Parts: sequence; C-alpha cells; structure tokens
Amino acid sequence: MKKFVLPIIICILCIAGAVIGISTIYFNTDQKTGQSYFNGLETSPQSASTIVIGASYIKVPEHATVVTQVDRVIKDEASDYNVNTPPGQSPTNASQLVPWMEGSRVAELMKYANVHVIPITGVPIKKIKGNWYGPDNHGNFIFEVDPSKAGPLFSINGSDSNNKIEINTHGMNVMVPGAIKNHAFLVVACGDLPGKAKAEMYMAAHGINCYAPCDRFTANVMGYNGTGVILGGEPIRPLINGTGAVIGAQPVAINKTERIIVQTTNETYPNQYCDTPNRYFTDLEKVYKIKLNLDVVNANINQTNLIVAEAEKTGANVIGVRVETSTDKKPVEAWLKANPNHRAILFHSAAYEPGYSLFAEFPDQVTGQDPRPIFIKQTSTSELNQIFNEIRSLWS
Repeated sequence: MKKFVLPIIICILCIAGAVIGISTIYFNTDQKTGQSYFNGLETSPQSASTIVIGASYIKVPEHATVVTQVDRVIKDEASDYNVNTPPGQSPTNASQLVPWMEGSRVAELMKYANVHVIPITGVPIKKIKGNWYGPDNHGNFIFEVDPSKAGPLFSINGSDSNNKIEINTHGMNVMVPGAIKNHAFLVVACGDLPGKAKAEMYMAAHGINCYAPCDRFTANVMGYNGTGVILGGEPIRPLINGTGAVIGAQPVAINKTERIIVQTTNETYPNQYCDTPNRYFTDLEKVYKIKLNLDVVNANINQTNLIVAEAEKTGANVIGVRVETSTDKKPVEAWLKANPNHRAILFHSAAYEPGYSLFAEFPDQVTGQDPRPIFIKQTSTSELNQIFNEIRSLWS
C-alpha cells in the first residue's frame, strides 16, 4: 500500500493547488477569457511607459470565510465600544460590528457578500530578545508584534513574563494560525508594521487573500509571488451581478515620467501614517529598479493642502496622499474636481470615511495602494480606457 501513498498525496496537492490557484485570477485577469486584461501590453518595468495602479482585485464570493482581528471589528476596548461582546463571537449581522475602520469595511463584505466572519482570538505571542512575535501555523514566532499589543487592552498573562495570550487581536501578524486553520478565503486586519506585511506574504503563499485598510507597510510586500492577493486600502463594492463583493478593480494610469507629488512625514504618532505614500513610491523604485519623478512634500494630518499646493505650483497631475479627516479631504476633493486628468493615489485612507468616500466620488481618478503595479508599453488612451472600463465593469 505504501507505494500508492506518494501518488495519492501528489494528487491531493494538485487538487489543493488548483483550488488555491483560483485566487490568482483575482489579480488582473478577465474572468471570461482567463487572460490578463493587459495581455500583450505588459513589459519590463525599465521598458514600460505607463504604470497601472489599482487594477488588482479580490472577488469575494457569497458566504466566503473571512478571518478578522478582534480589535476595531468585534469590539474596541480603547473606545469603550462593544466591551461586553465576547472577542471570539462571530457576528450574524453587520450592525453588531464596530462601525469604524476595519469594522466598517468588514460590514460592507457582510452586506454585499453575506460572508462568514471569524474573529481570531487567544493567540500566543512571545518575547524574544526584547521583541514580541506572533506565531506561524507551526508554532514558530516570526511575525513581529507591537509591544503595546502585549498590554492589558489586548492581552492576558501567559506562562511567564515572556509569554502572553492576545485576546483582542490586532494585526495581520497574529492572524496566521487562525487563517490557515479556518481555511480563510480572506483576512482583514491592520497592516501597519513590517511584521504584519511579512505575515501577509506568508498567508498569500498559502493562497489566502489579505486586505489591510490600514496599510502603512503594505509596500513591503511589493514583488511577492504568493497565489493569494494582497491589497492595501482599496474600495469594496458589490459585484455587478449581485453575487458577492469585489475589493479593488479601480485602475489609474501614471506615465512613468510625469511628476508625482508624494506626501511624507518625519513625525511620530499620530502623524507617522502620513509617510505611507512615500514608502510606496520609493519601494516601487527600489523593487522594480526604476526612477520616478517624485516630488516629496512633508505634510501631517490636516495638511493635504500642502500637497495640493505643490501640485498646482508645479502643474503635476498625480498626487500620492493620505486623507483621514474632512479637513484633509476638502483640498484633495476640490483639486480632483478641477481637472479630470488629476489623479490621486490614496494611502492609509480607506479606514477613514472622508478618505474612503473619494473612491466612490472619483472612480476614474482615484485608487488605493496596490502592491502589484502593472507595467505596460506605450498604448493609446482609448485602448487603455477600454481595458479600465472592463475592469471597472466588475462593479459598475
């Protein structure tokens, strides 16, 4: 009998690979033909004339299993919201979720796709040489965790001072064992640490899709090869035929030589997330070995007017910006309205309603953080618009 074991295992793995591989068609391929929307147009980053951001997407089927963090989805201890709700309680209705940040985005998935939400709780974290880590599915502690998450709002004591149990889980870095155990189709959690990005790549390698509305370090995954799709703060919409949801599928094109006004900051909390645009574009240069025309401007929360002012001064038509507040939104909104060729790539914005609303208000001019940019040859505007309309037709 033993001689039959290996062929059987190989067969099982092939079947599993085929199932996992389904998620690869959610990158940038036409569901009808199975071919890339950009078939025949893609080229090397060095040879490309145009970069497409936001064409990637995750098509979420009805009743899909969605694994989430507890914090800001099921309950929010820091904001005294749902404090008596058991952390591992799966919601039966979107109204039971925290109505902001990741909770709002998960609520959309429940509304559009009736997904089954499984919050992950009771995850061991371990201090090793002064740093805290979350585990992979084999019990190896390899995903660095913010030390604040070992504190009382999130964790309880473990066997000793170097071991804790994270109850109100927060971040991709503590999602791995639960996501794999529950055969998650999608994980929704915070992506604001390098350890969280590392966990996303690990899960993507296991065919699990990841969505991080808070995406400060999502650029760290750029160039990954997993079959799961990783997206930063992109919009969620109902599929056109009403049988699920789609995340992303909102492409924007940038000529490789045109000036991009890029927001950054050197400040600490709460302004540090304003460096997300600069992280993305500088990593894009490094990973793909290209040189972009970046004009980097320091601007903190409520200072997007500085980004817009630089765009107006230089005549730039593309900005990379973070929009958290209504004060952030107003200058960006006015600038987008002024010219249909003005485009904004939003970073660390999808968790906040002022930023998130821009995706719907300017569907042809705005997109979010897509760590799988597409590099294409010189092509006509009409051909590119036709492709973009085909992608947007998933939800429009």
